[in-house]
Amino acid sequence: MNRFTDNLTDPDFWLRLVYTLLFALAWQVVELLLAVILVLQIGFRLFSGRANPELAGFGNSLSQYAWQMGRYVTGASEVKPWPFLEWPAADAEWQPRPPAGPVTVEPVAPATAPQTAAPTQADPVAEVVQPEPPLVHPLPEDEQDEPGAEDRPAS
Repeated sequence: MNRFTDNLTDPDFWLRLVYTLLFALAWQVVELLLAVILVLQIGFRLFSGRANPELAGFGNSLSQYAWQMGRYVTGASEVKPWPFLEWPAADAEWQPRPPAGPVTVEPVAPATAPQTAAPTQADPVAEVVQPEPPLVHPLPEDEQDEPGAEDRPAS
C-alpha cells in the first residue's frame, strides 16, 4: 500500500482530524469571549480609570488557551489543550524556548549597481567593510599654532 492509503485508514489520523475540528470550533468561541472582554475592559477603563484585574486574568488565561489550541491545530504541537491539560493560570506568561542549537545567519551581499563589464565572483564573506572614520572639524587658523589651544573651550 502507499502512504496515502495507509494514512487514510489510520484511526489516529481520523481522531486527530476530529480533535482539530472541535478545537477550531472552540477557537471561534474563545475569539468571541476575548472580544467581549475587550469591550468590558474598555468600559472599566472609562468608568474607573483602570482595568478589572479579575477580567484581565481571565483574558490572559483565555489567550494562553487560544495559543495552545493554535499550536495543536496547526501541527506545531501534539499536546492537546484543555480539557486534556489543566486550564492555563490567570498569571501565566508565554516563555519562548531557547534555540535547540547554535543560531546561524547567512551573510547577505550588499546590493550593487549593474555592471557593464563581465562580473567577477567575490566572496561576500571575505569582504570586510570598514566603518567611516569620525568627522573631525579643524581648528580655526588663528588657534592652530597657539600652545594649549586644544585645552581651551571653543568660542
